[in-house]
Amino acid sequence: MTFVLPRAARVLFVVQQLSPVCRIAARFAVKGQAGRNRIRFPRRGSKLRLDPGTYRITARTRAGQVVQRVTIVVVKAGVPTRDQIIAARAANVCVLSTASGSMGASNTSSPQGLLTPGQPSASGPVEAGNTRPGAVLGSTVATAARAVQPFLVALLALAILLLTVASLPRPALSDSRANQILAQHRMEIAGLGAAAFVAVLIALLLS
Repeated sequence: MTFVLPRAARVLFVVQQLSPVCRIAARFAVKGQAGRNRIRFPRRGSKLRLDPGTYRITARTRAGQVVQRVTIVVVKAGVPTRDQIIAARAANVCVLSTASGSMGASNTSSPQGLLTPGQPSASGPVEAGNTRPGAVLGSTVATAARAVQPFLVALLALAILLLTVASLPRPALSDSRANQILAQHRMEIAGLGAAAFVAVLIALLLS
């Protein structure tokens, strides 16, 4: 593994397993020289043993500058195909998803720039939104109330019109046939107007 430094500095390495589990497998530091550096991984004499899976190795200076980041795949046995290697390198169970979109590990990085399970982001815990049943019900009722408001106004106007027509005196209309219809159905018209008015009141109380 190689990396380049503008000047001599201590470099911190973090080995994070991305798949099939998300965990920090190892941390170590090396003293780098100015220019091109090459290290052996795992280092000679190291007791580090990596289980089969996908790993990301990130090297940073103490100032936080990333000098190298590579992804490796460890297989149990045999020689994987090119497609299997591509799929394994893309596997990452450390990536978190959110309802309004997705948020990757780069948005919830640890001090070493890598996601660790259960760690909150630098800006605090991420809230996926209020999903309490009461909040959802309240939002639904409010939306429904706004949707039916024009209908309630129209129904109230109709109720007033029907009650007004039902209260007209017998000779109020110039058309004799209309006067006859009003006389025959005055009670029905008044009942419809009253029912419409009561329906508006009930809807307003429920909203």
